[in-house]
Amino acid sequence: DRFQFPRLLAFGRSAGRATMARVRVSNVDGEELKVRQARSLSKKLCVMGLFGVPFLWVVHLWYFWPEVHKENPDPYIKRNAVRSMSAFAVVLAALFLWFVVNLNLHIVPSISNVDMETLLGGG
Repeated sequence: DRFQFPRLLAFGRSAGRATMARVRVSNVDGEELKVRQARSLSKKLCVMGLFGVPFLWVVHLWYFWPEVHKENPDPYIKRNAVRSMSAFAVVLAALFLWFVVNLNLHIVPSISNVDMETLLGGG
């Protein structure tokens, strides 16, 4: 009922400058999470992606999509989401490269599979 001035917090590299504290962070479900809760979830999704579940990096970007595309997004969540998507792209490129190399190794016959006598015309 009483008007309260917003608290001032420092974020990341702008520690010298105070910015307005954000009370809520939007997600794809339309819910509004508290900043501390959203940042905790963002960090967990990044770490779980590192420990063998890179698909969670895509989920991370999808879940915080409305926040990432806001005019004034939470810098911590936006940074984590962009880095998660970049890491997923690197993993996907490595997987595609492995697939192409592995597929070519199975399609192209190696010299050990060729009968040397037939190759040299002796028989």
